[in-house]
Amino acid sequence: MKKVIFTFISVLMVMIVFAQKDTVRLREIQKNSKGIVTDRAPQAVYFQIGGSAPLLSVNYDRRFYKKVNGLGFAIGVGFFGESGINIFSVPFSINYLIGHNSHFVEVAAGTTFVSATSDLFDTQSDHASGFIHHINLGYRYQPSRGGFFFRGGFSPLFYQSEYAMSYYIGFGHNF
Repeated sequence: MKKVIFTFISVLMVMIVFAQKDTVRLREIQKNSKGIVTDRAPQAVYFQIGGSAPLLSVNYDRRFYKKVNGLGFAIGVGFFGESGINIFSVPFSINYLIGHNSHFVEVAAGTTFVSATSDLFDTQSDHASGFIHHINLGYRYQPSRGGFFFRGGFSPLFYQSEYAMSYYIGFGHNF
């Protein structure tokens, strides 16, 4: 378990260090515009606890257009392991940011591929995989000039006819 946490933190740090050193440059700011236009689509790399992945995940987020708000996507990898149970996940979602400057309401929907292995009692290994669908509603702090990134909220999870509530908090680097 310590190796997994160390790996996630290492991957996150390497992504932040080697991320583009220059932050998003503002191309045009208009007082009456609905969003800030940048020279490229804003991106973020962040570590998340909870939400659409089982417990821990590293994610990449990008806007579809050269605006800080609006439509975008997020994809990541997650892992959780404890007492002979290992869960690997790949969350993907389409999100929409409502707001301006650095403060946004985030609405998202997507699906997560989950693969789980159980090695209880070392006699046999059980394996299962499937898709869990999710909806996210939360707050996002994402400065238009780049830097510290934060998000938090709740995420209802749907699997076949079952439903569960998950909460999430994420932090990382916006560029």
